[in-house]
Amino acid sequence: MTSGSTSQTTRPARILFVVEDGWACAWYRCHTPGLELMRRGHEVVMVEQPNPELFDACDVVVFQRPSRRPAVEALRRARVAGKMTVVDLDDDLWSIHPSNPAHRLWAETDRLRILEECIRTAELVTVSTPPLVPLISPMNRNVTIIQNMLPPGNWPMDLAGRREHEPLAVGWAGSGSHAQDLSILTGTVETILGAYPGIEVATAGMNDVPFRPHERLRSIQPVGLEQYASTLKQFDIGMIPLVDGRFNRCKSDLKFLEYAMMGIPSVASKVEPYEHSVEHGINGFLARNPKDWLKYLRRLIEDHELRSEMGRQARLFAQARTVDRNIGLWERAYGLSSSASPAGPPDQARQSN
Repeated sequence: MTSGSTSQTTRPARILFVVEDGWACAWYRCHTPGLELMRRGHEVVMVEQPNPELFDACDVVVFQRPSRRPAVEALRRARVAGKMTVVDLDDDLWSIHPSNPAHRLWAETDRLRILEECIRTAELVTVSTPPLVPLISPMNRNVTIIQNMLPPGNWPMDLAGRREHEPLAVGWAGSGSHAQDLSILTGTVETILGAYPGIEVATAGMNDVPFRPHERLRSIQPVGLEQYASTLKQFDIGMIPLVDGRFNRCKSDLKFLEYAMMGIPSVASKVEPYEHSVEHGINGFLARNPKDWLKYLRRLIEDHELRSEMGRQARLFAQARTVDRNIGLWERAYGLSSSASPAGPPDQARQSN
């Protein structure tokens, strides 16, 4: 279950992360494991542009979402030089919905073609979810799943004394790219606010939400990823709407994981990212339609004991998904560990065709 659960020998290495996405993707896929790899005795460098001079001193070169022409040549040179070359990908960038601001960036440029060339060139591709494996394997047969993990240093390890808010806060947090997902809650949010005078709905990260204005509909301004837990601390119940589709089916369960680490009971859409993490009725609820959303939010609002126990179970789930407990996944993927046993569940082990 954890990186320390098997006997293994790990050799110190010099690891270079070449990061093209400076936002949450790079934070969870490079920055977070990079810091833990340093704590494990490895030398880690993170840059935004490929630098051949740095390659010479490295054992492993990881390219995160490479989509610029210099990355292709850099990957080839690193591969010829005998370096372990890795492409990391955590989204189905071929299926971005036109309503997503990122669609134009990827669909209307040559970035996807460059990314595909990088995938074919690399020795290994690491992905965040099982559905990404069949998407990538025709381009590179060496694909390893490394799920998104939480950095323990940015999340409270002790929730003792945590009290619910007055009024009780039902919350959603995300970026401006989730307008289509939030539309799932249209009508439900208004019904909840009308039925429960002691409830407020708080949204963080998006100002233009698809709900009618209400005195108890509160907007929270975005914060840096290091302070993100402080935003979620303002919620008592979490909402995780997600439209079913090819792009979203490849996404990870990170949103549930973040709420869970804060001990927040939540309702999530019954779609691929959450069906395998949310144990319905135990550590969360899964909603298939507006009727389900209203039913399960009502149950959480009206039952303090249910909120408390479900939040506790969710937190137990999240505590097993911290990067320090699973860093062996990166070490084994990069060929730094002599252990032959995978650190995590079977779906985290290497997938080859």
